Amino acid sequence: MKRLVESVYEAPVVERDDGYRYLVHPVSNGLPTLEPQLIREVVNGLVQTTALESVDKIVSPVTMGIHVAAALSLVTDIPLVVVRNREYGLPGEVAFESNGQTLYLNDVASGDRVLVLDDLLSTGRSLAAVADAVEGTGAELVDLAVVIRRVDSEDALPERYDVRSLVDVRVGEDGVSVVDHLDW
Repeated sequence: MKRLVESVYEAPVVERDDGYRYLVHPVSNGLPTLEPQLIREVVNGLVQTTALESVDKIVSPVTMGIHVAAALSLVTDIPLVVVRNREYGLPGEVAFESNGQTLYLNDVASGDRVLVLDDLLSTGRSLAAVADAVEGTGAELVDLAVVIRRVDSEDALPERYDVRSLVDVRVGEDGVSVVDHLDW
């Protein structure tokens, strides 16, 4: 996780009007440029740390988790399901709320074994909403994983969800610090 840890320290932090410090990272924002060696290291880390041998679908919410999930899908040959912010009206489509937005889950059904994967965990609200929707289909939620977990944010993720992360960070007034990271 050498390159991932380095990239966290290199990532700019911007402060929003409400005082929230936002980590601008290639994995979670596509800025600065997402280099192939970083995404390769992230995917290798996910292969090493998630229960992929028990998974038959990777589910990732729309936006920045998709590129990580797509790369993982390519390496593992596990199909990718993208949670969308658009309704298609397909049979079995599940609509659910996440942070005031309606999202739609398709192609996940009872009996599926699912890894939910996202780029960044801040409060856990959106990850919990996706995990709840997956479980609501009758699918088995085998694993939850994120690349980066902020440990300085309000934690709204229910205790029943155990999330794997490749790197845990704190974003404070003095910038970013790595609290923990996986090493293999």
